Amino acid sequence: TARGIVIFTGDRTVMGRIATLASGLDTGKTPIAKEIEHFIHIITGVAVFLGVTFFILSIILGYSWLEAVIFLIGIIVANVPEGLLATVTVSVRLWLTSSPTEHT
Repeated sequence: TARGIVIFTGDRTVMGRIATLASGLDTGKTPIAKEIEHFIHIITGVAVFLGVTFFILSIILGYSWLEAVIFLIGIIVANVPEGLLATVTVSVRLWLTSSPTEHT
């Protein structure tokens, strides 16, 4: 058996102070995160514009409102780039392997 004396607990320990300092860091957005966010805003705007345009056209052409709404949703979903995640992943990988000493 052993006995011990507790001197400090929680935030008053060295580990607690490190955790407090680490959680208080404010990290800004990276340039690639800004570019991806900008790209997503553009794609969203185009998708919503096209969806609403085709919704209005389908109403004018005599489709029911339910069919027009389904068409609207289909157009918006079809404009979401499915390969965006893979493209960003490959781009970052190639960027990091191009010159490892520059990015560390």
